[in-house]
Amino acid sequence: MDYTDFRNSFLASKQYNLKKSNYDDLKKEVYAEIEKKNYQGVINATQAMLNIDYTSMFAHKYLQQTYKILGDAVNQKKYHDIEFGLLYSITKSGDGKTCETGWHVTQIEEEYFILNMIGAKLQTQSISNGGNNTCDKMEVKTEDGSLKTYYFEANKIFEREKEMLKK
Repeated sequence: MDYTDFRNSFLASKQYNLKKSNYDDLKKEVYAEIEKKNYQGVINATQAMLNIDYTSMFAHKYLQQTYKILGDAVNQKKYHDIEFGLLYSITKSGDGKTCETGWHVTQIEEEYFILNMIGAKLQTQSISNGGNNTCDKMEVKTEDGSLKTYYFEANKIFEREKEMLKK
């Protein structure tokens, strides 16, 4: 499966415009259900998130972790493979070291997911340009306390926002 195409298909979909509806509320619900160890509640909330955004690495991550806890190896593997297929489609798109070689993202949420996965805490965020790219420049503190900068090429996000403003 081409996960880059998969992510791009969501950005181009009508469903993308509906994401703001209750997606963030569902994310809060996932955390609340985890706190209560209500695994069926986690599954229900993450499945509802995927009904809104089928490319949500957050939802795939918590589904795979929940299925692992429940001992459902088939579903754990399914959602693990999707989560990491999506993640690798971003991290293999560049090295994140400059705007010209930034990781290609289709949603801002992808940026924060990756920072979370590598244990980086955001210090500052700004817009940067390099070559033909417009990037989110993320200055972070790593788990060892050092400061690093990552670039997320966000051309598709900015193009989509311009299209939506024209409507």
